[in-house]
Amino acid sequence: MPKGTGQVVVYDGGGSWGEAKRIAYFEPFERETGIKVIAQPRTDTGAARASVLAGAPRYDVMILPGGKAPTFERDNLLVPIDYGYFDKADLDAFSPIKVGKFTVPAIVYSLFIAYDSSKFTSNAPNSWADVWDVQKFAGRRSLMAGTWASDGGTFEAALLADGVEPSKLYPLDWDRAFKSLARIKPNIVKWWNTGAEAPQLIIDKLITAGSAWNGRVSAANEQGAKIGYTWNQGMLQYDCWVVLKGAKNADNAFKFLAFSARAENQAKFVQHILYAPPNSRAFEFIPPQRAKLLPTSSDARKQQFVQDYEFWNAPGAGGRANNEIAVAQWERWLAGAR
Repeated sequence: MPKGTGQVVVYDGGGSWGEAKRIAYFEPFERETGIKVIAQPRTDTGAARASVLAGAPRYDVMILPGGKAPTFERDNLLVPIDYGYFDKADLDAFSPIKVGKFTVPAIVYSLFIAYDSSKFTSNAPNSWADVWDVQKFAGRRSLMAGTWASDGGTFEAALLADGVEPSKLYPLDWDRAFKSLARIKPNIVKWWNTGAEAPQLIIDKLITAGSAWNGRVSAANEQGAKIGYTWNQGMLQYDCWVVLKGAKNADNAFKFLAFSARAENQAKFVQHILYAPPNSRAFEFIPPQRAKLLPTSSDARKQQFVQDYEFWNAPGAGGRANNEIAVAQWERWLAGAR
């Protein structure tokens, strides 16, 4: 990796995820290249989009959920990645998600059911129907806000809770999803907005069950929390690194992405948070006991399904992408207009 000067502004993400990036990527990259990493706190994709359109992108390097990246591509908000700094062996090893013209896969993870294991000792919720069943599995709930559309898996969870099989989820039945959400709404303490919130609501005994990302739950448990979870009906998702159009430090951004794509660095990242590495070579450097805990391990993988990002980015009613339709419908629903 060639030395450099100046800085690169990178999406942080916060919590245990941000800490893992700092240890595995930010600080070693600074030491190796001399380029200063400015870790910029997370913001939602709408605010990031607005910053690009205003000609002042909030980040040089941002992380976008796989379900949102295509809309940024389509709207000409991204810069093509210069792969000249990347090692070919690393590029070839990205699997099952490959690098794209505008995207470098960052993490593979699971949105699954998490619960208070001190509350449910012998009989714990093992399906989204169980999460919806507040009689059998008592307590308050939390799901991700529907304004995050595909990211939060809330619409899929609602349909699974209503008895839809994972193989028959798509295209999503919006009416059925909102009817299902109406049933759980009185028991929702909070529609969470950040990955760190979900496990914290369980730790603070504000809820007994809800949705969460596997890496956040594992990180909390490693700090002494006792959060139970199941891979059953989990939703495999992925995030991508992107360089925003108008980025002032684009060349440094490409160097940073090449550094984060290295197998050894991704293996180091996995030591601090259990999000699976998209570079399959990283598994050569991950201890077997750690590898078993990843959402792409063979046991976990067979109980889950991959979210259909193609559906989420396809045009629906009025020609808008389903991601946009979901947000509009969610806001109407919360306001009581749906």
